[in-house]
Amino acid sequence: DDEWYPVKRQLLAPCLKLTKYVQSGRGKYAYVEMLPESQRSEDAPIDDGRPHCRIDIDCCTFDRVILFILSLLYPNEKSFLPGPSEMNDLAHAADVLALQPLADLCSQNSANFDSRVRKDDYFRLTEIQKRNNQKSELILILDGMVLDVTRWLDEHPGGPSIIPAQALNMDCTVFFEMYHVSRQSFLYLESFYIGELDPNDFRILQENHSDGVSASEGFLEELRSYTKEWRINVQKLEGNDRVFKSF
Repeated sequence: DDEWYPVKRQLLAPCLKLTKYVQSGRGKYAYVEMLPESQRSEDAPIDDGRPHCRIDIDCCTFDRVILFILSLLYPNEKSFLPGPSEMNDLAHAADVLALQPLADLCSQNSANFDSRVRKDDYFRLTEIQKRNNQKSELILILDGMVLDVTRWLDEHPGGPSIIPAQALNMDCTVFFEMYHVSRQSFLYLESFYIGELDPNDFRILQENHSDGVSASEGFLEELRSYTKEWRINVQKLEGNDRVFKSF
């Protein structure tokens, strides 16, 4: 995004694609061609004698990359926990920089999604009710998605009591729209997602909604547009064979 971002080159050592800039002035990199002034951002100095390069990563993502590298260098002092909304940008950055540890982290998070999401069958409402009634888990139903928010409940900005009081064992989509004006809340959904509710159970939930209030069509359109990239579509075949594909 055309911003100048000065970084100590030792910090960039794990980025293999930047090796010639990190090692500038040494060995085979004794001479590294300077970036032409026309290709530098407007606020970058032109006479600092330092190597400059352009990379296809936005500044916010590059901030996160630096935080990740710091966590590698100082594991006892720094930690790095990327949010689900950042994963695609970080994976792109890892590829651009040839930063393998970051690529491994992104891949691991993707694997976590595959391992926690039920892909061989739908959740039944009776199972969700049982798990909620045992008080050890907190499972929500949002427009047919099944979300496990157990570990996150204490971090909920609205406090830990409102979700158990209002949103269990029902389609909570209308409440989600009511209390989350900002669409920032969508960013967390993938990390909570564990599968899909059985369509027949979901239909019964909607029919039995006593007050007749439901989420707006505009909200549902936004929600489905955001989640369609990772929601699964369970397709059952006869026998034990099943096929799964993305929306």
